[in-house]
Amino acid sequence: MSTAVEPREWRRYGLGGPPEPWQHDAQRDIDRLATSYYLDVIELRSQILAAHPDEELRLRVDELHTTATRHKTEIDYTLRHWATPVERARVADRLGALMRIARRMDTFLHRPHGPLGDADPAPEPTVA
Repeated sequence: MSTAVEPREWRRYGLGGPPEPWQHDAQRDIDRLATSYYLDVIELRSQILAAHPDEELRLRVDELHTTATRHKTEIDYTLRHWATPVERARVADRLGALMRIARRMDTFLHRPHGPLGDADPAPEPTVA
């Protein structure tokens, strides 16, 4: 016998199904990862801004910091309660985005030619 999903269940929970409790220690592990990446973003932002970057880089760093703050807040909120499969997928996506933001800001600070890319970039190769 197959179990059919009633229309009212789809409206109530969406496509992901009902909320379920987090697996053992999953909340703590996700929170630790998200907090670690977010603290990296905060530290890198302060280091980049202390080096007095140009206006374009400063705006980009501020935009990334704002996005990271939004993602961290969403993760924290979702971890407070049972989550649907869709919410769990969104948390994983936001956690990945935090990691990518931290890496991106690290590249702004530690470019191959010194802090904030002081040296001229390598010339483009020409095709003969």
